[in-house]
Amino acid sequence: MKKLIISFAILFLFTGITYAVESTGPDYLFVVNFDNGTYAEGKLTLNGNGQSNVIYFSDKPEVESGHMGIKKFVSIWGEGEENFNTTPPNCTLSVIKEEVENNSVFIISNPKVDGTQIMFDAELVSGKPEPKFEAGGLFIDTKLGSNNQN
Repeated sequence: MKKLIISFAILFLFTGITYAVESTGPDYLFVVNFDNGTYAEGKLTLNGNGQSNVIYFSDKPEVESGHMGIKKFVSIWGEGEENFNTTPPNCTLSVIKEEVENNSVFIISNPKVDGTQIMFDAELVSGKPEPKFEAGGLFIDTKLGSNNQN
């Protein structure tokens, strides 16, 4: 429960830090909670993300919310005209250890799932992620992408 509360608190802070881009559909924020993970040599791995799901919601005017399994999330990665394959998303990796928050921004691509583990190719944009880290959240915003930054 504590992870969920922290995730939503960070979520509300994060939603104000976005760049506007033209889009034909609603903008979504996806949140992947995880128990622990690693970052090394351009690979971001998140392990045992609770019940292996991704929480999502959209911005007004088409408000949607829900959750889906990580396999479903990876399967829709390249769907539609505007997708994460054409514009790899930026994301914030947020880890809280002993009440200290550590946030790092990445451009992620090529997701792969193995059981309750999800792995991405990850280009570090800012921050100093630990090579090994404990529980946190990965916030993926469809308004953000490597081709759309201001």
